[in-house]
This record gives sequence, C-alpha cells and structure tokens, in this order.
Amino acid sequence: MAKIAIVTGASGGIGRVFTDRISAMEDIDEIWAVGRNSEKLEALRSVYPKVVPVSADLSDGKCEPLPNMLKSNSPDVRILINNAGVGYMEAFDKMPAEHILRVCNINCTAPALIMSEVLPYMNEGSRVINISSASSFQPNPYLAMYSASKVFLKNLSRAVNRELKSRGITVTCVCPGWVDTGMLPKEVKGRKINFVGMIKPERVADKALKDSAKGKDMSVPGLFSKYFRIYSKVTPTRIIMDLWVAIIGKYV
Repeated sequence: MAKIAIVTGASGGIGRVFTDRISAMEDIDEIWAVGRNSEKLEALRSVYPKVVPVSADLSDGKCEPLPNMLKSNSPDVRILINNAGVGYMEAFDKMPAEHILRVCNINCTAPALIMSEVLPYMNEGSRVINISSASSFQPNPYLAMYSASKVFLKNLSRAVNRELKSRGITVTCVCPGWVDTGMLPKEVKGRKINFVGMIKPERVADKALKDSAKGKDMSVPGLFSKYFRIYSKVTPTRIIMDLWVAIIGKYV
C-alpha cells in the first residue's frame, strides 16, 4: 500500500514549498500534486520524481479525478494539504457573481469535500493541513468574501480535529498574514502596496509541518500574525475594521 501525500495548489507559492519538503520525506512514496495547469504540474514532476500530476480545476468545488484515484489505488494517505485558494480585493457591491462563487467553491467547498473523500484512506498518525489566513481573525472590508471563507475553513478544521482525536488524525489550520507569492498584486491603480509583516512561503510551510507533527490544531507563522491574533481578541471589531479601511481603502 503506497503511502502518499496530497497537495492542492501544488505548482506554485506555498504549495510548491510543501511539495519540496514532502518530497524529502522517506516515508512518503508519492505526492499527488493537484493543480489547474498541466504543464506546470509536469514541470514539477521533472524536479520531484515522487510527484503524480493531478490536473483539476477546483472552481466548481470539486477535485474530479480524486475519488476514482483513491478507489483505484486504496493508498495510505499520510498527509493532505488543502492549499489552493483565491481572493479578490474589491467592494462587495461591485463583486460579480462569478467571483463570489469562485471564492466559496475553492476556499470552502473544495477543501471540505476533499477532506471528506480522503479521510476514509487516512489512518492513525495521518495529518490534514488546511491553509486559512490571519484574515479569519476579523472581518475585512474589501476582502469580505475572502476573510469570511477563511473563517469557514478555520472553524471547520478545528472542529474536525476534535472529532478525529479518537482516530489519531490531526487537522491543523494554518493562519499566515501576507505571504510573498504570486497571489498578491504588487500594485493597484499605480500605487505600490505595502504589505505589513509579509513573510516567505517557506516559513509558512515549515512551521505548518512542524506544528501538525506536534498535533497542534492551529499554526500561526510570523510575529505579525501572532500579534494580530491577540489584537483581534481584545480590540472591538468596529475599531479593527475602521483601522483596516483606513489602511486598505486607498488601494480599492
């Protein structure tokens, strides 16, 4: 029985770092790398021989090939990383329906369904790592759908982690702040964006793997995110949102 890891959004950013780190694990035979771009996945396989490309678009909330692959191979899934995500910085009343559905499907429905499909193939010591965000600590105007979707993933992760204690399976929710990946725009309307506390994807992935190995249900990388988590607990939400709008409003 092959011991595998599954990584969504595997070909770039945080997902690529996870793929790199997991490829060095001796107890993992294959990495099922999920992504939309088949060429990028093939390039990933040329670097990491353990990679099995899984071409899938999660924008409909499903990873189409996965159920049949699991049924056909009956693997021992040691690690599942729900990393794929999407966000739009725009006013909600200007947001097209396509963007609303895409955020819900990729950030909420897909990770929930993938977890549901994979859990029957997980055993004691298996780990799920879900990439949420420090945006889940507060409502974020102009990132309303994104932050709301990350609250969903955070609460789902922590609740399911509690449910799975009897099976010895850990679900870890990862809540980074700004991460230096291609997902972030560098400027808006000619203005260069200043991302406070930005960290590298390597830092996010390394801490997530360490925290999940320790059985933690939360992983909060970077001093800014740790501070923000505490700050959001003790500061009235109205004040937090006013400050957020004062900072981000000029970019929208």
